[in-house]
Amino acid sequence: MDSTSDPRSVAVFGSCITRDNFNTRFNPTYKASYRCDLMQNQMSVISLVSDPVTEAWEPTKAMSDYDLWNVRTEFDKSFLTGLVETRPDYLLLDFFGDAHFGVVRLDDGRFLTDNRWKVRHTDLYQRLREEGRLTPLRGVDDPDAYFALWTEALDTFAAQVRSTLPETRVVVHHGHHTDQLTVPDRPRPVSLRKHRNNVRIDVEAANALWRRMDRYAVDAFGAASIDLTGESFPTYDEHPWGPFYVHYRMDYYHRFLAELHKIVLADGAEPTRQMVADIERAAGETPALALAAREAELAAVKARLAARKEEVARLRARVERLEQTPVRRVVSRLRRDRAS
Repeated sequence: MDSTSDPRSVAVFGSCITRDNFNTRFNPTYKASYRCDLMQNQMSVISLVSDPVTEAWEPTKAMSDYDLWNVRTEFDKSFLTGLVETRPDYLLLDFFGDAHFGVVRLDDGRFLTDNRWKVRHTDLYQRLREEGRLTPLRGVDDPDAYFALWTEALDTFAAQVRSTLPETRVVVHHGHHTDQLTVPDRPRPVSLRKHRNNVRIDVEAANALWRRMDRYAVDAFGAASIDLTGESFPTYDEHPWGPFYVHYRMDYYHRFLAELHKIVLADGAEPTRQMVADIERAAGETPALALAAREAELAAVKARLAARKEEVARLRARVERLEQTPVRRVVSRLRRDRAS
């Protein structure tokens, strides 16, 4: 087993569920194994393969440099060019942009991701909308029509990757929106939609479309998969970005890194001590948290049962005191005489 190895280069087309894994706040050791050379955030595949939007634009609210970069790369569609230039070892995909936002079609046939946090806050978007030149398209409104448009775009994307990057390994990161929120005073997760002030979405419909896209992309790219959607990873208030549908419990990111290690090792890489340590840590962490949650739930049930028993005991004592009062003794005697 090698103690060191050159980090594999990765490119990310997706969202925080993938890019946060290459952030030391979530995975402190990732740099020992990977370097993230290219990223595209929250973009629809339909927008990616569309012609660039070259018109001048300005933000209509204060934006960070990161926000401005998001909008600029959304408009200029530069990710595909960047892929060819960087030639990453691994291309990691998730389809949050399509599952969560959808797109708008310009009147000339070009597309933009309908990103309510960034793209909508540009003067160009607002002017085109006011002029009636934008048509919104969302998968939750018409899943079949959206999926047909998306698969056409995905096929174009896959063909370009196959022709220009034959040695790049594609990994589809299966995503999902969670509606579970853990709170300190509850033994079980509660509904995020009901307990926090997030935009309300149809979680079930969005996840159904997301699953459909993931399955198609795996086949289209001949891709490997990282799929943790069969397990429960709630969101929580202390997440670095706050509680949200795709801000998972911290062990999710450790599990992702371990699953990526397994793919890299299966591709023939020599294991490093850090990879083995990451895999071992992830293997024990989620079961331990699940056990702790079950124990907390059991403790809450026991506490409720104990409280119920105390209430019953208090009621019985009260009845016994009433039975000892003179009036109660007379009434009891009358009832016995009447019964006899």
